[in-house]
Amino acid sequence: MAPKTALIIGAGKNIGAAVAKSLKDQGYSVALVSRKPDPKAAEASGYTAFSADVAKPESVRAAFKEVGEKLGAPSVVVYNAAAFTFPTDPSDPFSAGAEAFAADVAVNSVGGFVALQEAVAAFKTVDDASTPKVFIATGNVLPFKPVVFAGTLGAGKAALAHLVDVSIQAFGGKGYRFYFASQVNKDGNPVDYPELSGEAHAKVYAQLLAEKEQGPWEVRFTGDTLRFKEDEAKAAMKNF
Repeated sequence: MAPKTALIIGAGKNIGAAVAKSLKDQGYSVALVSRKPDPKAAEASGYTAFSADVAKPESVRAAFKEVGEKLGAPSVVVYNAAAFTFPTDPSDPFSAGAEAFAADVAVNSVGGFVALQEAVAAFKTVDDASTPKVFIATGNVLPFKPVVFAGTLGAGKAALAHLVDVSIQAFGGKGYRFYFASQVNKDGNPVDYPELSGEAHAKVYAQLLAEKEQGPWEVRFTGDTLRFKEDEAKAAMKNF
């Protein structure tokens, strides 16, 4: 089997770090992409660090090219980048300002668009049919359960969710798989930032990689990695 490469965009200390360790344990060469990488720390942990500004399409493209040249085309891509601007008036989503909205959408969805574009191009070059070709977006249930003060994040994630859905329609027949995975609380609502569990994300992402077929693209799970039932996922998609 040819060497396997996984690329994580938005490789932070919580979700990114946990997912990176999980992927390395699964035998992947892991590329960590962030705005300000620490190459020495990454190398010490068995990873390779790359720099990119996800708000700039050309920067994302350059990162994919560099990863491909150094580690090989990625067969797994995790888009973990996100941006959120709190509005000056929590009761008015538009008080965040148009400039902040545009900047956050550039990270939350435009960067995701380019990552999907480049991921599909990379998948086409991975010849080993037994190697899973999977794109996972770290999601959020805000597109399905809007919160007034989280407009810049929710709008961007809604666009990203749409892109994941249409990616399946366009490329699912080739065996490529795409997911939008969101941690929720026990009631199925958005979790507060301090409650985000890197370990839970890593476990669920590993489960998704191990699956043989696409299944629901919209995946929800709790901090103790309890996956919501398939019928609940389908019901959520009907509301989108």
